[in-house]
Amino acid sequence: MSDHDEFLSYLLRRLELGARANASKLELLSGSNTFWALKLTAGDTRYMVRRGGHPDGIRDLGREFNVLKLLDGSGLAPSPVLYDEDHLFIVYEYLPGEIWSPDMLTEASALDALTDSLARLHSNNPPGTVCDPIRTVEIYLLNADPVLRARLMEIVTGAMGRLHSSEVVLCHYDMWCGNIVQGSSTRFIDWEFANGGAPLIDLATLVCYHGLDEDETEALWCSYAGKLQNKPHREDLATWCTIVDCLSVAWALFSSAHGESAEVTDPFSAPARKRLGLDMGI
Repeated sequence: MSDHDEFLSYLLRRLELGARANASKLELLSGSNTFWALKLTAGDTRYMVRRGGHPDGIRDLGREFNVLKLLDGSGLAPSPVLYDEDHLFIVYEYLPGEIWSPDMLTEASALDALTDSLARLHSNNPPGTVCDPIRTVEIYLLNADPVLRARLMEIVTGAMGRLHSSEVVLCHYDMWCGNIVQGSSTRFIDWEFANGGAPLIDLATLVCYHGLDEDETEALWCSYAGKLQNKPHREDLATWCTIVDCLSVAWALFSSAHGESAEVTDPFSAPARKRLGLDMGI
């Protein structure tokens, strides 16, 4: 029996789905040498499975599962099903619906639904931990070119020092259209980076990943800020965009060194390198 078949058999036992073994399949959606995202279909029931550890030490299955438990019933995230710490995997609900396309960010009704979900997400307390962008960039660049590492550390440290607000809430940390699902409500998937942080990092990620122009960024800001009693500093959004760009470049360097293809990393890191004025290749 292959490792795949053994894991499927074990998974079905843990989920008490043994009777559906003949009608079950496990599909690889994405992955690297140590970390996989899979879809389990057992009869007419579907689950998502995240398996393995990640070499960056930043993504944590236990924290991801706890975040999903915190948000269970909120209409913002899939419901958690199982966390197997010994075998290092989590199982959660498969969310049906339409994955967002970038042009939905310019549709008023869709943007209103998105920022409503973001505001509700950011009303939650952090999960007991807080992401430090400076430390994250430092970890990603541990084995990078020393000159590049010094420049990126200079940029991210300077940006963090310019921020006005120190508010910490629950953030998604990977907020782009590929992680937004439109069904009966606007919900988010792929919570592997979720952590405590400044709410504007999720807005900045949308701006940077999708290259929003000034008008589109202002529309996103106004829609989001209009739903809050205590509004963040508007000027902090541009600063968080700089921080997100630093994180994207550092993440791409780390991921490339650990076998990730340029097809995955370049859509996020190439525009970030240009905005930061970095003349380099990955």
